[in-house]
Amino acid sequence: MHGDLETIGKDAAEEWVRDRFRNGADFSGLLEKPHTNVATVNGYPVAAGGFLDRGNEVAVAWSILGKVPETAYVGLVRAFRKYMKATPYKWIEAHCVETFYQSHRWVKCLGFEPVHGERCFTPEGKEFRRFVFRNDHHGT
Repeated sequence: MHGDLETIGKDAAEEWVRDRFRNGADFSGLLEKPHTNVATVNGYPVAAGGFLDRGNEVAVAWSILGKVPETAYVGLVRAFRKYMKATPYKWIEAHCVETFYQSHRWVKCLGFEPVHGERCFTPEGKEFRRFVFRNDHHGT
């Protein structure tokens, strides 16, 4: 496979993600976790995603998208949604930086619903939105 997770992040539209790559954050360990995948188009990685297990059939989803061709977007959403439903998690959360609206669109396409009335912040003080996915099909 050509490229790697770092190449995907450098194409991401979100400054918060780009800063982590610029500051030498090592995301390679994420790819070794269970329930993690890299999506490719024509042999090149365009997205990566997975889950951080929080116990009790709960996980936090993560994903990084690069430049996904328009013709591949719907297929990518379907593949990620199918993969999410096959995980052992009944409750999956996604955390999106408040002002990064493309991430809100992505998780909503996957079937996540926003959690209203709760303010959340990163350790650096950036506000983020919490989304949840109730997985009625977990493990199937």
